[in-house]
Amino acid sequence: MRALGLVAFVVVVLGSVVVATTRVERLAVPVAKAREQPAVSASALQRGARVILVTLDGARWQDVLDRPGALAGPARAMPKLLEVVAKNGVALPATTSSSVPLSLPGYQALAAGRRTACADNDCGRITHETLAEAVARRLSLPPQQVAVFASWARLAFAASARDGAVTVDVPPRGPPTPGGPPWEDARWDADTASRAVAHLRAHRPRLLHLALLDMDEYAHLGDAPRTVEALRRADDVIATLLEEVRRWGAEERRLTTLIVTADHGRGPGRLWTSHSAYGASRDVFVLAAGDLVRGGSTADVTQADVRPTVERLLGLCPTPGEGRPIDAIAGSLPCG
Repeated sequence: MRALGLVAFVVVVLGSVVVATTRVERLAVPVAKAREQPAVSASALQRGARVILVTLDGARWQDVLDRPGALAGPARAMPKLLEVVAKNGVALPATTSSSVPLSLPGYQALAAGRRTACADNDCGRITHETLAEAVARRLSLPPQQVAVFASWARLAFAASARDGAVTVDVPPRGPPTPGGPPWEDARWDADTASRAVAHLRAHRPRLLHLALLDMDEYAHLGDAPRTVEALRRADDVIATLLEEVRRWGAEERRLTTLIVTADHGRGPGRLWTSHSAYGASRDVFVLAAGDLVRGGSTADVTQADVRPTVERLLGLCPTPGEGRPIDAIAGSLPCG
């Protein structure tokens, strides 16, 4: 959560690694084989589609995707997530859209679908209508149907531009508290995840954003074992969310999509404990799984593409901005 250089850039998909010598030499790589998307109308998506968005603060693609250099060594950090993606999803390399690879600028870029004026973790509240707010307004949803649960208090400055339109559940700002994590403005991911899972069970929201933090804070401390443990706990949380979805009816399951990404990456090699000063910190990932996921595209992906992709999955034509729907995820889904 705390705080660019020429480094090798690795393009990653499940089952394939291609190394480019610079960030600008981007090589075409194969992605998951294209699948035929279900026949569904925009109105059906608007009535019943759901998206679960999970962000892993500062998670490295090497660790999430089990690639060379992963902190977990021969043991995967997120095996359950990778299994789901391999069966019914896609893993794509991506780059940040924020002005600097820091948390609040990254979260605002995800929410706005564009770079905002935010350039550090102390900037003010987002002024653009956010993804969550746009979904609630355009689908005429009550606040509990569009929810953001975060372990970092300042993520509230990216979740919504105004109060009341959506559910935003974050810890209070301030110093560490007894029983909480040893870093400020935060609560343990386990507490945040418990709240999010309970909300999913009670309300089945159309959009749920769960923003986890522990892995970034442990990485800043240089604690590799606890960083891996935090990712494994996140893996378990995602599995729990998907298990809840499996209890739903067939049509609800068919129209629900999981997306996992990060606000920023980390420094290269042994500089992995930090991020803002390194070009490698702009390298992130977007993973998606679900029956609506198309696969079969090698187009470049940026952080700003997440918002229009979520909108398209919900049957909404994307809000104009820097980003475009990710073809490998939303494909040719209709919108209106």
